[in-house]
Amino acid sequence: MTIHAPTDPLSIALPPLVVGRYRSPDGRAEVALRSSVWLDGAWWSCIDRTFQAGAGFLVPHRHAHTDEVHLVRDGAVRYLLRGRVRTAHSGDVIVVPAGTVHADPWATKDGPATVTSLLSPAAREWIDFGVRLGEATRRGQLASSGQPPLPVVMRIVHETGADVLAPGLPAALQRRVAIPALAAIGRLFWKES
Repeated sequence: MTIHAPTDPLSIALPPLVVGRYRSPDGRAEVALRSSVWLDGAWWSCIDRTFQAGAGFLVPHRHAHTDEVHLVRDGAVRYLLRGRVRTAHSGDVIVVPAGTVHADPWATKDGPATVTSLLSPAAREWIDFGVRLGEATRRGQLASSGQPPLPVVMRIVHETGADVLAPGLPAALQRRVAIPALAAIGRLFWKES
């Protein structure tokens, strides 16, 4: 669902600090990890992402225990929610309840877009995930979509314990078999330096 932003966590007197900023060598993507924010009675992990025109698509997925909110800060984005591709514009908010199959917002072909993503409950896993995603971006380990390839993302999920699951498959099977298998493939793509 897309709604207009009632509260913008970055418009408060002391917006969350930028903890790390990671830009791809070709400039297609930038990830800025921010400190967690207190919003509507809960702590939320906070990540800003900027994508050039047409970049930023990530495969559909779900979070078993994590609610997600995306604030479109600049530009226009496409996103997948409950099987439908939709469009949101600057000032819109996309709400993704836990368990909902979705694809995070990506920039339309009309121009660049910046999105602030909030994940609740805030967890160390999301901070680790954001740092590792940022490092993959900084190293230029991106597919043509402007995101790290799926095996690299699954390696990050496996190593951080982030709440990211594929749609349709039982969570236990994914955690024991599918995620470790994709993570092993991801190790081939992403060599630690």
